[in-house]
Formats: sequence, C-alpha cells, structure tokens
Amino acid sequence: MKDNIPASTTTTPAATKTAKKKKHIFKKKIPQKGDPDYLSPTQLRNRRKRKAKKKTKLQVNQPQQQQKSSDKSSGAGNNNKSNSIDEELKDPSMKYISYPTKTPIVRTAKKYIEPLLQSSNNNNNTFHVYIGPLYHWRTVSKLAVRPVDTTHNNNKVAIGLFAENSHSLLPVPKCKAHHPSINQVVEVVTKSCHELNVTPYESNTADNESKSEEEMGQLRYIGVNIDRSSGGAQLTLVWNGTNGEEDEVLDKLVDAILSKMEICKSGETAGEEPPMKKQRRRGRRGGDNKEWQVNDDIKKPISNNNKVRLHSLWINYNSSWKHSNRIFEYDESCWRHVTGPTSITEHLRFPTPKSEGQKGVADPAPLSYHVPLHFPPTVFRQANLDSFTNIVGRIREHVLKMSEKPLCVELYGGVGTIALNLSDAVSHVVSSDENPNNLKCFQDSVKQLPAEIQPLLEYKQKNAADMVTSESNLFQKCELLVLDPPRKGLEEEVIDFLCKGACSSIKLLVYVSCGFQAFQRDCDALLASGRWKVDFAEGHVLFPGSDAIETLAFFGPKR
Repeated sequence: MKDNIPASTTTTPAATKTAKKKKHIFKKKIPQKGDPDYLSPTQLRNRRKRKAKKKTKLQVNQPQQQQKSSDKSSGAGNNNKSNSIDEELKDPSMKYISYPTKTPIVRTAKKYIEPLLQSSNNNNNTFHVYIGPLYHWRTVSKLAVRPVDTTHNNNKVAIGLFAENSHSLLPVPKCKAHHPSINQVVEVVTKSCHELNVTPYESNTADNESKSEEEMGQLRYIGVNIDRSSGGAQLTLVWNGTNGEEDEVLDKLVDAILSKMEICKSGETAGEEPPMKKQRRRGRRGGDNKEWQVNDDIKKPISNNNKVRLHSLWINYNSSWKHSNRIFEYDESCWRHVTGPTSITEHLRFPTPKSEGQKGVADPAPLSYHVPLHFPPTVFRQANLDSFTNIVGRIREHVLKMSEKPLCVELYGGVGTIALNLSDAVSHVVSSDENPNNLKCFQDSVKQLPAEIQPLLEYKQKNAADMVTSESNLFQKCELLVLDPPRKGLEEEVIDFLCKGACSSIKLLVYVSCGFQAFQRDCDALLASGRWKVDFAEGHVLFPGSDAIETLAFFGPKR
C-alpha cells in the first residue's frame, strides 16, 4: 500500500532540491564573531540551560498551583514553593518581564524617534535601548497597607501594590524587582502589625463612604529606601494621624519594628559605595534581556545575624481626605524622625564598556573627587539608581566633548543628581526645583566638594515655570539646559520659552523623560518651532517588567 512506502522512495530529486532551497531561503542568519548579536558557544549553552530550567520550573509549579486553588486546606509549606511563579504573573510591575525591551511603549518610541534621527542627517540614526539587571534593582518602594479581607472586620494587614487601574491590593511579599531588604522589611512590618492588631487603612468604597477619616484605619502606606552600600532600609510609616498627638498603638508598633531590626552602624551607612563584585553579562545590552542578565546574588544585604538592617525610621503623618491619592504629606510638620541618620548618602559609579561587558555604554571621564548625594525620605530619589547612572554618564560624556565649559541651568533638578556630577565639566551650575527639602540636600553635597568647585554651584528653590519667567538674565547666558521633568512633562511656560523666548545662547538642550507620551508631545512642539533638531536619542529601561521607558534626548539649535 502507498501508506507503507518509505518516504525516500516517494520523493523525487527535484522535490528534494526544492525543499532544500526553501529551507535555505528561510534560514535565519547566524551572527558571526564581532556582530552585536553574537553569542559564544558557552553563552548559547547557558541560554539553553536557563530556558530548560525555567520550563521545568513552570511544569513543576503548575500542578501545585492548580491543587492550591482546588484544595484550600493544603499545607502552607507546599504553597511557598509554588508561589513565586504565580506572584510574578500577578505582580503588575512584572507584566513584561519576559521581554522588557520589546514592550508596547518601547516599540512606539523606536517608531517615533528613529525617523527624527534620520531627518537630522545624524550618523547614529538607531534608537538604542539599554537595560540593567532584571531583578533586585528597585531600591525605592512605596507600598500600600490594606486589609487582607474587606468583607469581614479583621486587622490582618496586606502590604503590596495596587492592581492596574484599581484600588485592589496585590500582596507581593517576595517581589523579584525589590532589593531583598525591601521584602524583608515588608515581612517585619506585617508581623509587627499582626502582633499588635494594627488596623490597616481601607480603600475608599461605597461600603465605607459614611466613615470618618479616623475610622478608615491607622497604617496607610510604608515607604522603603535602601542604602546601597549597606543594604540598610530607610523605613517610613505613613500613619493616619496628626504629629504631636499621643498614640499608644503607633509607639508600640515602632518598638516592635525596632526590636526585629538591626540598626546600621554609622560607618556602614556613610561614604562611597564599595566596589561592585565582578559581574558577568551575556549578549548585547539592547538585545534579549534573558541572554545577559546580571547575577542577582550580588545584591544581598550584609548582616552578621538574622535581623533585617535598618538605616533609619521615620513617621509621616497623613490624615488627608480619604479620596486623596497622595501617599506622603510633605509639609515639614508632618514628619517625625525616630532614629538613624537623617539621609542616605549615595555616590554614582560610572560604568565603562569594559566593566559592563557591553558595547554602547557611556564611558565618561570620571570626576577627580567624590560627589555625595543626600536622600532623606522627603525628596525624590530614582528607584533604579544603578541604571540611572548610565543616563548621567551619557550626559557627562557629551558635555565633556563641548569646546568650552558651558554655563549650566538645571530645571526639575531634585537634589542635584545630574548637575553635581557635571560640576567639573561646566563653568557654573544653577540647579532648581520646587521641593523645599531639596535645597539642604544640595548644600550638604556642595560642602563636601573641593573648595574651588563650591563657588560654582548654586541652587534656586523655584519651579520650572517660575525659573523661565523670572530669570531672564540667567537664561541669556545659559549654554547648557538640563530638563528632567516628572511624568507629565514640561509646563506650558517652559515650552513657550523654548519655542518663542530668548534662549538663543543655548548650545545643548538635554531632555530626560520618564513619560514617553509627554516627551512626544514636547518634542513635537520643539521641532515645530523651527528652532530645534534632535541630535541624539537613546532609551533606558529603568523598570524591567513594566511598560515604561526613560528617554534621553539631546537637542541642538537648528541653524
């Protein structure tokens, strides 16, 4: 019968030749040594091992997850082993962790920016996207505290993130994005709250609409910032109350937390971050992240015992309206410093292509002195300071290539993270921000710089709109303008100034954007004015797993 005839006897030589030809047509080109996508045999073997390990892990955990949903009486020990995959799938910050450089917003950014680079007759018309470690990168986290079960009256607290576009809390006790110390702090606070029956704050719903603010609960949020040099946690308890009023529950909660944590010694929390352990990366920086991710074991808190390390403890009293989404009250009277140093001191360590093991990473000449950055909980700090360092490095690299040292003005400057690290590359710096808590941080940093550098650094406590409308003399001399606005982008006053105002002295406009839609809007306005062109742009994924991109763009005057 025909079905039993061997395939070799039914295939003609011509058909075989055609099949081979088709196979050759669709065969993917293998990168050769020296190509950006090239992987050595060892790297390829390790990639196959990781994929096989992940596949096996999913196969092992899937039945356990199904059993957990069908049998609620199963033991907690078995559940712990199967929770990690499920948590990663639920965690809103890990939604795109399998392809963090190919998220919708990254594709949108490439599609928008690359034609702009080409139209500027730029030699480098590719929009490169860089990414750092996939896990344990987050050293700043604000987490909501809500009841475990809102249908029954209980004081069991859950600490985690809100699901996308909702106020439904998703506990993330072992969030893979978090620095390990953050997860440990969550465990300590949760346990202490349960011991003392602390009442978690309730999200506003129709069921509690009639409740007063006092009846909504006690602990609203926690804020955790990590000192990278020691692993110590700067912990803030956001309490539904008023500073100065006696609160026995809060006092007991503070004591319970302190009893479970080890306060870092002063020598461990100050000074320069120690050299990083040697890291090994695979593949190219803009490619498939799974091929080169950093060994996650390098970021584990250092401790001589089992206690979690504490840098400092703060209370933020937030008794604002229950409909408000504001996490912190930033008025000075709403803060109480309980123990530890008043700020975390950080230093940026600029990587080199050799130390990073990647092509394309900024390679600026290092400063000849250390630049300390001071971060109390009352100011903004980048959640991924390791990756943000690459952005500052690229800016520094570009500024150092300017023919003369420019006069630099920085808007939305925060504590001066960018400007202070340009202090030796410019003739003068005027940084600015509206947060009143930034000024002291900036001044404390300046005091620790060389005496000849200190007179060159100035800070103005003004928002960006006030700066461009009230500092006309300054902007007539400005040659380098650095913009690092919040997600909403530039104010109308700033856009109007750049498009219509007296800013002809600016030779380089640096725009660091954390909200791409706002950047696209602002970029369109700048280009439409006929004054500016895009000379350079690149992307940085600071939040691996989220649909977000940090865009760095250099604009030059259009002659």
